Amino acid sequence: YIFSDGIIDQFGGSDGKKYLTKRFKALLETIKNLPMSEQKEHIKKEFDTWRGRYDQVDDILVIGIRYSSQDL
Repeated sequence: YIFSDGIIDQFGGSDGKKYLTKRFKALLETIKNLPMSEQKEHIKKEFDTWRGRYDQVDDILVIGIRYSSQDL
């Protein structure tokens, strides 16, 4: 995964704090074995839930690439 700071700098949650890299990496770890289309939906749902009533503060870019050693 490659991602911009837009997702980790988003304010939200119950305290209006930033999402932060540690939380995003933990999310990616929990969804890493899902199909890419499902990962996308989990990330989007998590972001929308986290953001809640707060405005989106920045553009967001998340790029995920899955490869297999069989593809090499």
